Amino acid sequence: MKKEELEQLLSDKARIIEELEHELEETNQGIIMLMMELEELEQERFRENIDVIKQLQIELADTNKGLLALAVELEESEEKHSSILKNAAESILTFSEHGIIETFNPAVSLLFGYDENELFGMNICTLIPTFNQIAPELHLEENISQPSGLPVIYGFHKNGIAFPIEFTLGKPVYKRQRQWLVIIRDITERKKAEEELRLMAKIFEGSTDAIVITDTNSRIIDTNDAFATITGYEEAEVFGKHPKMLGSHKHPLDFYLDIQNQLLQTGAWRGEVWAKRKNDEIYPIWLSIYSVKEENNVDTTHFVGIFSDITSRKSAENQLKQLAHYDSLTGLANRTQFIEHLKWSIDVAKRDNKKTALMFLDLDRFKWINDTLGHLAGDKLLIEVAIRLTESVREVDTVSRLAGDEFTIILNRLHDEQEAGIVAKKILNALEVPVFLEGREVFISSSIGITVYPTDATNVTQLIKNADTAMYYAKERGRNNYQYFSHSMNQKVLDELEMETNLRQALKNKEFSLNYQPQFDLTTKELIGLEVLLRWKHPILGFISPSVFIPHAEKNDLIIMIGDWVLNTACQRSMAWQKAGLKPIRISVNLSGIQLKQHDLIEKVSQVLIDTKLPSALLELELTEGVLMDNAELTINTLGKLKKMGIRLSIDDFGTGYSSLSYLKRFPIDTLKIDQSFIRDITTDADDDAIASTIIAMAHNLRLKVIAEGVENQEQATMLQEKGCDEVQGYFFGRPLTEQNLCKLLNEIKH
Repeated sequence: MKKEELEQLLSDKARIIEELEHELEETNQGIIMLMMELEELEQERFRENIDVIKQLQIELADTNKGLLALAVELEESEEKHSSILKNAAESILTFSEHGIIETFNPAVSLLFGYDENELFGMNICTLIPTFNQIAPELHLEENISQPSGLPVIYGFHKNGIAFPIEFTLGKPVYKRQRQWLVIIRDITERKKAEEELRLMAKIFEGSTDAIVITDTNSRIIDTNDAFATITGYEEAEVFGKHPKMLGSHKHPLDFYLDIQNQLLQTGAWRGEVWAKRKNDEIYPIWLSIYSVKEENNVDTTHFVGIFSDITSRKSAENQLKQLAHYDSLTGLANRTQFIEHLKWSIDVAKRDNKKTALMFLDLDRFKWINDTLGHLAGDKLLIEVAIRLTESVREVDTVSRLAGDEFTIILNRLHDEQEAGIVAKKILNALEVPVFLEGREVFISSSIGITVYPTDATNVTQLIKNADTAMYYAKERGRNNYQYFSHSMNQKVLDELEMETNLRQALKNKEFSLNYQPQFDLTTKELIGLEVLLRWKHPILGFISPSVFIPHAEKNDLIIMIGDWVLNTACQRSMAWQKAGLKPIRISVNLSGIQLKQHDLIEKVSQVLIDTKLPSALLELELTEGVLMDNAELTINTLGKLKKMGIRLSIDDFGTGYSSLSYLKRFPIDTLKIDQSFIRDITTDADDDAIASTIIAMAHNLRLKVIAEGVENQEQATMLQEKGCDEVQGYFFGRPLTEQNLCKLLNEIKH
């Protein structure tokens, strides 16, 4: 570039810079002017704000004065409300929307028993458990009281005691923080008073006794419904009248004066009075009159008369006298009358130097008839027996029914003891005639015990005891007979007591043991079961047969304890053999009738199986026909439960008792055991042969197994096998074994 051009360019730049500097100076001057204007404006506004602030300060001072006055008023109001709350008799508290108690007055602590620390933060439902059910809509802005028509609401004291309350629920106290106010009142006394009033009203209106209220002038002012029912007068007919209109005029004037005097002296009178109904009927009433006093217990305000028609009661008293001395079913003398007559008979016999015989009768098989044909049929039978007994004695004698099927006869003024035997034979003959019950002939017999005054005893208690002893002796002699008491019978009773003592000692001293009768499959000759046999070795008397001690055990219920021991021991030993590696064998345990009637039999058997861990299929329970038929319906139910447990059931000694085929098919039985009495002569007696064949055929038709007991020779075994008998036991196959010998046998089978 040329020099001239360069110089010209620099000259231009200098001129431009000069111009920019001039413009910048002008701009700065403008900014300075603007800042001056702003400062003047700011000062003007500041002066205005100062005026406003001064005005606000004046107004604020006035406001503070008003707030101070208001604070003083609020403080005074708060003190006033606090005093009211503190001294209020009702319990007042506030709680949050979650039910948490926030404030409360002292009455709350006093009512519910909690101190202040316990109440603060507690849920209101602790005090009133049903509160949320009673007032569920807590968002309501209006005050609500306890809903009507609901059951009584209860608060709960700290000690757990409930008491009736009522409450008023207030609207929220604060809008930003929702809070409710509850006023609670204890209404125990009010409820008690209301209940008493309701009770009195209910008694007044619902009483079957007539109630009449009079004023102090003895004018009727109120009566209840029973009054109209008894007297025939409606309330309107007697209102304002004197109660003497109800009188019968059967009492003298002094009678009523005595009533009036006693009322004045004691405030009450009661007694029997003859009254007259509206229809002029005279009837007896039991009347009680009371005076009602003012609170000062001095001034009388009313009289209350309460009476009942005792016509039916007097009739009932006569009936009770009849019932007190006579049996309601048969019309015979009852136990009370019997005792009185026996005392009288003893006195007469002693005076006249005569004899008196006492007969004690018990019907044979009555329980079976009663259970089989029903209680109605049993009652008919007792009535018929009472008639026949009465016809068999003289008018001077006394026939009584003590209880159930027990009767007594007092034979008076006897010259000879044998006269009682003649009467006993006459009674037995009279009872031989069948009785028709439920369309069938029923035969009945009796066991009779006879004792004679003064030969056997001289007092009532001993005579009754002797006659009862003789009666049981007659039962043991086969029933349908009579027995005179002898002092040897007392010895028999003593022997029974001694046997009972020995049996109890035997249990305590572990004198019992078990033997085992092997049972075999008749076809394969395989050992399939063991019948458990109880044995008793007395330390002095030696071995005692079960046929001797079992009947004694059944008389006094010792059979239950003995039976429990047998069942438990047999199951324990069976499991012990299995644990030793011996062959599991079915064990059969006999069950007595008394055991079967135990209410807890099922639980007992189940517990034994649990304790011993014996499989139920290896346990068989044997029962006799008589046991099964004694209350058959109950037996069916019990056996059904045992069967469901998996236990086998069998009927022992089949054919020797009485079995109803209609019941037999309902019993859940697995096996019938033919009694050995039919097996003993089966090869020589056609009847026994036929019976055994019939039992086997019947059992198989009912899908039951058959086992024959008492098989003693090959001929019997062969004949039974030909008839299809399934199982056998007896000396021919194996005698009863002790546990030691049985284990040897099981070991031989094992190897």
